[in-house]
Amino acid sequence: MHKTTIKIFWIAVTLLLFSGTGLCTPYKIYIFMGETCPVSRHYTLTLKKLHAQYASEQLEFIGVFPNRLSTPATIAAFKEKYALPFTCIGDATHTWVNRLGATITPEIVVADTSHTAIYRGRIDNTFASLGKRRRVVTEHDLADVLNVLKNENPPAFRQTRAIGCIITSWQNTKE
Repeated sequence: MHKTTIKIFWIAVTLLLFSGTGLCTPYKIYIFMGETCPVSRHYTLTLKKLHAQYASEQLEFIGVFPNRLSTPATIAAFKEKYALPFTCIGDATHTWVNRLGATITPEIVVADTSHTAIYRGRIDNTFASLGKRRRVVTEHDLADVLNVLKNENPPAFRQTRAIGCIITSWQNTKE
């Protein structure tokens, strides 16, 4: 009986690791978003297109909502409204914000399996500044990084300046 239990355990572990759950995904694309951030809402279509083009066993997209007012219900409603095809999680305690250094929504952090950032910044240069959109997008920062990763070449760390809504630190405030 004991050998059977151990064998079943290892079969389950193997299936879990290789079932596409993301546990062995070499790169994760963390997308810090806010339900109330107009810039986050603007980029939902772009993010869906990038997900359709690049998501794979090697590249996993994860939406992270760092607002303490974000709840599973508000996140699910945002995901449904904009038909986001990737996993979305809350980060009210700023665990992922602090681990990955995000400061803006939307901001992208592409990280390897050890959560080391290889890219941090904007999706593209649609916004020249907050509230000022360009007529023509000329730089596609996230797509450029994903192209390199899709070809299995880890890029050197790169950072751009994200434009959007500030992720506020609220740990020291009274509720």
